[in-house]
Amino acid sequence: AGNDLLRLINDILDLAKIEAGQATVSPEPVALARTLQALVEPMRPLAEEKSLALHCVVEAGVPENLHTDPQRLGQVLKNLLSNAIKFTSQGDITLRVSTPASGMVAFAVSDTGIGIPVHQQELIFDAFRQADGSTHRKYGGTGLGLSISRDLAHLLGGGLTVHSTPGAGSTFTLAIPATLITPEEAPAPATESPRTLLPHTTPPQQATSASAAPMGLAQAPAAPVAAPSLHSSVVDDRKSTDPHARTILVVEDDVRFARILHELAHEMGFQCLMAASGSDGLAAALQYLPDAVVLDVNLPDFSGLGVLDQLKRNPLTRHIPVHMVSVADYAKEALERGAVGYALKPVKREELVEAFQRLEAKFTQVLRRVLVVEDDENQRESMRELLGNSDVQIVAVENAQRALALLRSTTFDCMVMDLSLPDMSGYELLEQMAEQEDVAFPPVIVYTGRSLTLEQEQQLRRFSKSIIIKDARSPERLLDEVTLFLHQVESTLTDDHRRMLQVARARDASLEGRTVLVVEDDVRNIFALSSVLEPTGIRVEIARNGIEALAALEHAQTPQGKQVDLVLMDIMMPEMDGFTAMREIRKNAHWRKLPIIALTAKAMKDDQEKCLAAGANDYIAKPLDVEKLLSLVRVWMPK
Repeated sequence: AGNDLLRLINDILDLAKIEAGQATVSPEPVALARTLQALVEPMRPLAEEKSLALHCVVEAGVPENLHTDPQRLGQVLKNLLSNAIKFTSQGDITLRVSTPASGMVAFAVSDTGIGIPVHQQELIFDAFRQADGSTHRKYGGTGLGLSISRDLAHLLGGGLTVHSTPGAGSTFTLAIPATLITPEEAPAPATESPRTLLPHTTPPQQATSASAAPMGLAQAPAAPVAAPSLHSSVVDDRKSTDPHARTILVVEDDVRFARILHELAHEMGFQCLMAASGSDGLAAALQYLPDAVVLDVNLPDFSGLGVLDQLKRNPLTRHIPVHMVSVADYAKEALERGAVGYALKPVKREELVEAFQRLEAKFTQVLRRVLVVEDDENQRESMRELLGNSDVQIVAVENAQRALALLRSTTFDCMVMDLSLPDMSGYELLEQMAEQEDVAFPPVIVYTGRSLTLEQEQQLRRFSKSIIIKDARSPERLLDEVTLFLHQVESTLTDDHRRMLQVARARDASLEGRTVLVVEDDVRNIFALSSVLEPTGIRVEIARNGIEALAALEHAQTPQGKQVDLVLMDIMMPEMDGFTAMREIRKNAHWRKLPIIALTAKAMKDDQEKCLAAGANDYIAKPLDVEKLLSLVRVWMPK
């Protein structure tokens, strides 16, 4: 990665020098045979890796010595040979040196590669341009090499031309004088500027736009326009916070909606902090520890569901009630992660007022109630001992009928139930809770010592839209889930309880033994992702483009294959890009519900929308943050 970055920086510096007319040449005697050997021999291993033959032919009549700049000559020829190897999959590559005219020497690099269409043969000499510049292009590179090579050819007193036939190969010919005469040796007319040596360069003010620049690098436009900042539009209260006042944090990148929430917060007597991205929201939550959070899902850098997961996994922020808003319906995922409410945009003012009131009720609530439905008296007493304290009232009943009666008359913050009850099964109890309008729906945690079968899990999922169903199979896990839905401040718990919570979080059972398909063409990213995922117990499958991803999913459906639980999908890949791959995956009925997290190269809003429209469940921008990535994997890993 360091070498790639160094080459890119050197290329950009060369281009900048050339366009500024400050690139110089230093001609000296050059032994042609030795120079060609030094250029060609290092290229042979690269050619042999692809089973290509590499030839160097010097025709009769070519002078043994030239007078030119060896560094610039080598730079151009090395680039031409590298390109020939890169774009050729079979056949051979030939460097032929000839004398097409008196005093001139031509270096022709021919290949049997993919060739270039006629309408693109001039475009490839523009900076940051390639014959195939799409997100699914097969060949990498920045598109700077040929632009620099042509300009260096002019500095050497010659030119660079191309002759190509698509599918048959290309020939790039560098023609330079055998003896280079510099401007100092032959002064130019007084009216001539150094720019006249560069007929194909572009003035700096007309440089390539940011959209064509590689890796997010771009030249500044002639008249820069400042992007609108959320904080410049909506001034929050962080400079004048009162530690005794009620504070709400709004994490929202839509300036207009953020302003509405800011004004409503003030109307309802809240101090308001604003954040326009997931990273800023997490930082503000940790720094200011607000009383409540209003959180958008579609943020520019990181999904709001991932932000929610991190807030709820951190003991310092876990108790803060969070209300989520979005244009997409991720209510089930948000409520399962501990959100107190979910609103779909566009949101009416009455809904927002109700959301603020619900948040206030949560963080001002002193006594919390938990309903335990368990027929075994010893288990009831154990749970009362485990979950109860001065702030939590445990109401324990032994059958379903008593539970229904209490749910009609009392509001509970959470319900813990066994599936085996004397008067009816836990499933039947849930059915009656769903059917009876006068029965409240608190978050429901199923606590059982036995593992649920697939059929039992499917039965529970029928109620997941109205009731949050959690499966907790250990006392530590049960305590963890109950404190999540009660929004308890962890620091107020006993030392034993805090130790139990640490044990529960250390065991990430939701990831153990699951399979994630990583679709990524860069081996460095594959290594990094594997080193992050595998220690959690995840099994990693690799695909290097969309075509391989589809093949891997097909194989997973065979008896020999292993089910893929989640896909991490890069966008820019050879052969088939991430957008196309996601659309193809969603066409297959077996894969329509397969969770896909898109790995975007930049955090632009239209990229997020394109990913979601193509079929992604969520997205995260590179460079990837480990904790953010794991949060999204936990959010979307199928239960």
